Amino acid sequence: MSSTGQESGENPAGKPGSLTLFQSLTYSVGTLGANLITQTIVLWAIYYYAPAEERGLFIYAPIAALGFAMAFGRIIDSIAGPLVGYWSDKTKSKCGRRIPFVLFGSLPLVLFFVALWYPPVAQKSMINVLYFALILGAFFFFYTIVIAPYLSLLPEITESKDERINLVTYRAYFLVLGLFMAFLGSGILIQEFGFKIMGIIMGITALISFYISIAFIKETPHSKAKEIDLSFTQCLIYSFKNKPFLYYLCCIGFFWLGFNIALVSIPYMVVVIMKSTEEWVGYSSGILLLVSVLFFPLVNFLARKYGKKIVFLGAMFLLSIILPLVLLIGKIPLSTPFYQGLLYAAIIGIPVAGLLLLPYAILADIIDYDGKRTGLRREAMYMGVQGLITKGATAFASVIATQILSKFGNTFDKPFGIYLCGPVAALLTLIGFIIFLHYPFRE
Repeated sequence: MSSTGQESGENPAGKPGSLTLFQSLTYSVGTLGANLITQTIVLWAIYYYAPAEERGLFIYAPIAALGFAMAFGRIIDSIAGPLVGYWSDKTKSKCGRRIPFVLFGSLPLVLFFVALWYPPVAQKSMINVLYFALILGAFFFFYTIVIAPYLSLLPEITESKDERINLVTYRAYFLVLGLFMAFLGSGILIQEFGFKIMGIIMGITALISFYISIAFIKETPHSKAKEIDLSFTQCLIYSFKNKPFLYYLCCIGFFWLGFNIALVSIPYMVVVIMKSTEEWVGYSSGILLLVSVLFFPLVNFLARKYGKKIVFLGAMFLLSIILPLVLLIGKIPLSTPFYQGLLYAAIIGIPVAGLLLLPYAILADIIDYDGKRTGLRREAMYMGVQGLITKGATAFASVIATQILSKFGNTFDKPFGIYLCGPVAALLTLIGFIIFLHYPFRE
């Protein structure tokens, strides 16, 4: 860390307004790496191992088996979440409770990400399925080691609501930049250099972003509130007794379940329904994200004026209406399926702006409520429990999506499975919306 004071970003964080703009931006860079590698996997991993047959690409594994392999990796990730959270909350070191995890976990995380794009058998084989499952399990374990403590810094280094909304806005911009690079950049790199080189370039980029995120911040000094004397089981019980957290958790679980079903179907939608190339998987996703970025200032303004709850609810409801419109692509006489698909992606970007921006600000409020209720600061445990649900939902989404695609079709001759993913995702998102209506905090 630098020692030149405020100008270098070495300003002790933790009091309202204590973060400099430089510190806020460098901390937020970590969000780029986190989303870059995970969304590259969500978007491309299953397609890489089992592409659409008409593309003439090499098939490494049967698609139905890959869904269960992806689920295995996510289950490992889910189990690790609360355990890593408890470990981080109990950690005592000169660097703090969070930073050491990012420092030492980032390199193995990136190495396992790169390894995913190097299957051991050059033919369709269950050995590749096993490899896929084991590498994903290791990747997601280290992802939790790095990201749960990183995210746990947010409520610790911000206290005022305005500063918190500003910081999650900065993070949302880097999140979208990471998604741009995952969706748009990965497609370009794959087209030019192939999947293997793409994996190396994305991995190095993520590693740099993780180290930048912890280089210029300090954790708040040790305090009695950080003395966690509860057992792991007691910490879990206390978390689940927090009713606002339960409403948030159930809502976000259904949202991620639906949203990831839609994400898995994107490459097939672009190639089969829009009749385009893999490169346009990135471009269409980039359009979605660009629209989201344009709506970030509006979401920020509305959240400040009307509260985070109502804006988040509005975003979920709007997304549940838009997702089934995939059924219309190629079925209406206006324009071509290609341009209809691009318009569909752009419209989805409107509600996604709120769904990218607000969740962690909402969770930070819930953690503050818990701190006042119990007198303890257990940020990492809450992040870990959230990870248990969201990653479990992502695992289940992989199984649902691959089974839909396998059973109902993902080819030019039989594309109904691709169309069906949209309505299924919408129904799950709507369930999340209904649950979040009971969330008690307006702001």
